[in-house]
Amino acid sequence: MEKDDKIIAVCADDPEYRHYNDIKELPPHRLAEIRRFFEDYKKNENKEVAVNEFLPAAEAIEVVKHSMDLYADYIVESLRR
Repeated sequence: MEKDDKIIAVCADDPEYRHYNDIKELPPHRLAEIRRFFEDYKKNENKEVAVNEFLPAAEAIEVVKHSMDLYADYIVESLRR
């Protein structure tokens, strides 16, 4: 199965969630809802999704930075063509 990271973020202006800084701070029932969403959202395409674990915010930041680097490399390469 191919790895496909997802970033869970909250709106800084949302009074219900703005005080959360890390996934581990969410209530267990909210994590269960999020997990269920990701397990189900591709079923209409007959695709199976395995949700392994929720990682801390620091790991999410690294994933975003890595993705930004890959995108920047892609843009530079496309400009060279």
